[in-house]
Amino acid sequence: MLTFMDRSTMYYLHLKGWSATEIADKLGYHRETIGRVLREPVDQQVAPRQRTSQVDVFAPAIETWLNQQWTVQRMIEEARQHPDHPYTGSTATFYNYVRPLKRARKGGVPGQIPVRFDGLPGELLQIDWGEVRQFPFTRPNLVGQTRYFFAARLKYSRWMAVRFTTEMREETLLRCLIAVFVALDGVPWVVTTDNMKTVILGRDTNYQPLWHPAFAACAAEFRFLPDACTPAAGNQKGAVERLVTFVKQNFLIGRTFHDDAHLAQECDQWLQRVNTERPSDATACPPVERLSTEHAKFGPLPAVAADYGFCDTVKVSRESLVAIATNHYSVPAHLVGQLLTARLHLTRIALYAGATLVATHPRHFGRNARVVIPEHYEAFFAHKPRARVMAYRDWLVQLNPLAADYISQLCRKRYADMEPQMLALYQVAQQVGVAEFLAALELAHDQQTFGAEYVQAILAQPPLRRPARADLTERLPVVHQVPQPDVERALAQYEQYVSNRAVLVGGGV
Repeated sequence: MLTFMDRSTMYYLHLKGWSATEIADKLGYHRETIGRVLREPVDQQVAPRQRTSQVDVFAPAIETWLNQQWTVQRMIEEARQHPDHPYTGSTATFYNYVRPLKRARKGGVPGQIPVRFDGLPGELLQIDWGEVRQFPFTRPNLVGQTRYFFAARLKYSRWMAVRFTTEMREETLLRCLIAVFVALDGVPWVVTTDNMKTVILGRDTNYQPLWHPAFAACAAEFRFLPDACTPAAGNQKGAVERLVTFVKQNFLIGRTFHDDAHLAQECDQWLQRVNTERPSDATACPPVERLSTEHAKFGPLPAVAADYGFCDTVKVSRESLVAIATNHYSVPAHLVGQLLTARLHLTRIALYAGATLVATHPRHFGRNARVVIPEHYEAFFAHKPRARVMAYRDWLVQLNPLAADYISQLCRKRYADMEPQMLALYQVAQQVGVAEFLAALELAHDQQTFGAEYVQAILAQPPLRRPARADLTERLPVVHQVPQPDVERALAQYEQYVSNRAVLVGGGV
């Protein structure tokens, strides 16, 4: 295609006296082309080629898809599957057709113009996550790790809260949010977030959020209204978006931290300054000055905030166990196959069938552990006596490492008596409580006396008469130093030692 520069050159050479043939040889065009150009005006415009794009036929559909906020990739997929005239052109052509339409909508629709608002006192709390890779730790084993931070900001006062974490799980989000409520001693009316998966599972046919059940339950119990930004419209929570940037550019830049404890300490001190001393750019006063006005408008902090158990739905396996964070917890065996509600508290897990509490366990923070209460299988133990023994033994072993070692040695030394021994030890633990039982087990372990009868003998003594561990190390006679042979000493020998204890500790109590 001839360019304006080519045409100008042809005219210039013609004025210099060149012939059409010479100009054609110079510029690489046919001499007839040169003659035609010289007969036309210098500013002759090239007529555009009239071509119909394959995308034109989809123009009405594209308008609809844009209104529904479809991505261009989704539009292309739909166009390629059209039953009458499927699109066979390139992806780039389709993008080039849609791009100016999207740009015109952003620039020309008043609804796309950002509008700032301050909110009402006590109304809006905006939350978001930030991520920092290659975190500036100086402790060698932490160098290069990633850290996340939960950021929350009140729209009216601009009061800020930040908490650093190692992950962004559902429970972590809720714990951080509740910590903000506790710090405020109240609950704002609305909590605004983006479309993070720990909050929103998707959208319904009316494009309304499908809330994560745990987040929805938390909103109901703390009585705040959950609110989600329109997808790809992060400016709807601009206050907290700017806080995420502020943390990275003001708090983190130029700082290093030894470990997570040092990081938390420095973050608390920084928040104290920016909330109480530094004037907000938006309000021209420190956030704390407006916070008192907000506090009067907050909802009350519910009692469950002190030990909130966030909700999860679990199914009971054929082994009468429920899985929570890779660990497995037992429930009564008649619940096999049912769906239960789990409440995950800070140190315990409560399991409900409807409104009925069916099991409570200490929370296990390791991985792939089995936390079992043997009584949950009591209905089946009558038919499987061996299962009862092994269930009791597993429970005893899991109490602590010393108990595991004691039970292991007891089983090796008195394997033939393992069944009555496990039943007796478990019964003793249930009668006196775990703490008292472990204290007696520790003394029996120190004495290398293995059997339920020895533990019972220790527990039968008044607390003040029981040997302390320091006494056992420093003042016991030589008999303590000699390991027990494979056949245990008679219980009478141990009882004789107990009866002489008053003399050993110095003549009277």
